[in-house]
Amino acid sequence: MSEERQVERETVLDAAPDEVWEALTDERLLGEWLAEEAELDPVPGGRANFRFEDGSEREGTVLRVEEERELAFIWARPGEPPTEVEMTLVPLVSGTRLVVVERATAGTPVALSGAAWGSRLQALAGATSLVLV
Repeated sequence: MSEERQVERETVLDAAPDEVWEALTDERLLGEWLAEEAELDPVPGGRANFRFEDGSEREGTVLRVEEERELAFIWARPGEPPTEVEMTLVPLVSGTRLVVVERATAGTPVALSGAAWGSRLQALAGATSLVLV
């Protein structure tokens, strides 16, 4: 059995869960914080494809969707085994806690390092301000 490793990051956003959810699932908003271009069909079995500023790409499939609660997908660079990304939203009295966990088997590169997820989550705070309410 392969050993699993993971990167886990969390942030508290000054936005309601529905606003955070929109930033996680709207392709235009994903382009503001996660990848230069994003194609995401937020239904189980939907596409999850991302192209980054450096030209690299990750293609994947949506695994789980619980609106305003959880989004999980697998993604991989071409020729590499996939990793699983799980995003969990926790409503707070004021704002939303978002926990991101990326899991891989030992020896599989984690697509975004812990430091990269940290900077992406900082950018997410800006993207939630773009949500039209």
